[in-house]
Amino acid sequence: MPSVLESPVADAVTETDLLVLWQQPSTRAMIPVGVLTFDGETYTFDYLPNVAHVAEFRPLLGFRDLTKSYKSDELFPLFRERVLDPTRPDFVRVVDELSLDPASATPWEQLVRSGGSSEGDTLQVTPFPRESAEGWTCTALAAGVRYLAKKSVETTDGWTRLYSDDELETVLDGIVPGQPLRVVSEVGNDYNVDAQLFFTEQDEPVGYVPDWLAKLTAPCLRGGTSVRAVVDRINGLSAGWHLRMLVTLHVGESFADLQSRLDTATRSY
Repeated sequence: MPSVLESPVADAVTETDLLVLWQQPSTRAMIPVGVLTFDGETYTFDYLPNVAHVAEFRPLLGFRDLTKSYKSDELFPLFRERVLDPTRPDFVRVVDELSLDPASATPWEQLVRSGGSSEGDTLQVTPFPRESAEGWTCTALAAGVRYLAKKSVETTDGWTRLYSDDELETVLDGIVPGQPLRVVSEVGNDYNVDAQLFFTEQDEPVGYVPDWLAKLTAPCLRGGTSVRAVVDRINGLSAGWHLRMLVTLHVGESFADLQSRLDTATRSY
C-alpha cells in the first residue's frame, strides 16, 4: 500500500482526502484507522498500515478486510448515514453553519466540513493534513470548548480560570473568522500527555486541539517548531458544542517528517 499521504490534496472540497478516526473504548482516544477519498467520481476507503495492531479495534462495518482497497461510485453506507437528511427540519440551519450552501451541498462536502459525527459518536472523519509553503496545515473542529468553562487546567503559560456559561458565550461571541489563536501545551493531563489548548490573543482558552492532531503537533511544540492557528468559522450555541469552532493549524514542520510519523501512528496505540 502506498503512503497514506501520497494522494494529491487540492483546495476543492471534492478532492479532499479524509482521515477516518475511531474511538478506542477503554481510553476514549480518537485513533486514525483509515483514509476515505473522493476524486469527483469514485469513493475509496483504505485502512492505515498497522491498524490490525490497535488494541480493541475490529473491522468497520462493510470493510472487513484490513488489506483491501474498497471502491464505490456511491458514498459507502457507513459514511452515508453520517450525512444529514435534507428532509430534517434543521437541515438548512446546520448546513449553513458549516459554511455550505444548503441548496447545493453534497454529502461529501458535509462530511468534509462536519466530521460526519455527533457528540458521543465513535467514528469521525477529518480533512487530511496537507502540504503548505511553511510546512503543513490541517483544518479541524476545536474539541472540549464547553469543558474549559467548567474546570481550571494548568498549561505551560499558567493556570486557566473558571468561566460561567455567560462569560464563555461572551468570549466566543467575540471571536471572528481570520482571528489568530495561540496553541499552548497543557501540563499534567493524565488522559492525554500531548493535550494542547487554543488561546485567544487576550489569553482566553477557547478549546482543545483534537487529541489525534495534538499527537502530531506535540513534537513540534516541544522542539520549538512554529505551531499557530487561525479561526475559520465560529457558530452559535444552536450548532452544538462539537461544531462551535472550525480552526486551521499552520505548522512549520517538514511535510515529509509529518508523513513519516502519520504512516506509523497506529503503532503507538
